[in-house]
Amino acid sequence: MQPNLDSQAKPIRRVMLVDDDGMDNFLHSRSLKNSGLVDDIIVFEEPEAALQYLRQSASDIDLICLDINMPRMNGFEFITAFETLWDSNREKPLILILSTSVGEMSAEYVERIPRLIGAEPKPLNRELIQRLSREHF
Repeated sequence: MQPNLDSQAKPIRRVMLVDDDGMDNFLHSRSLKNSGLVDDIIVFEEPEAALQYLRQSASDIDLICLDINMPRMNGFEFITAFETLWDSNREKPLILILSTSVGEMSAEYVERIPRLIGAEPKPLNRELIQRLSREHF
């Protein structure tokens, strides 16, 4: 039997999804909610809007799930822009790349940027959420 986490503090306070695909955002939101490990989810289909939000209130975000292939600003450009505006001494938010095209470049970013905790293929699933919760929260 699963414990009732609705009345308990969840290990992950807030997750930000940044993905231009509405269906992926729907599926990932559903997986996060069903995990029982996340308090709140905010979704951005435009990385520029997500950066604007982060400029104002990044302190309440624990995890950013980031797509790589997006128009206008890709995920790597998002990470670079985020790193220039965020204090590198602060641990959170952590960033997880979720993409249909996880490759060598993603792995290179993971090695180079401490807050980038991994690059995983879509879709986000319960096992991955549980592993992230155990290892990082």
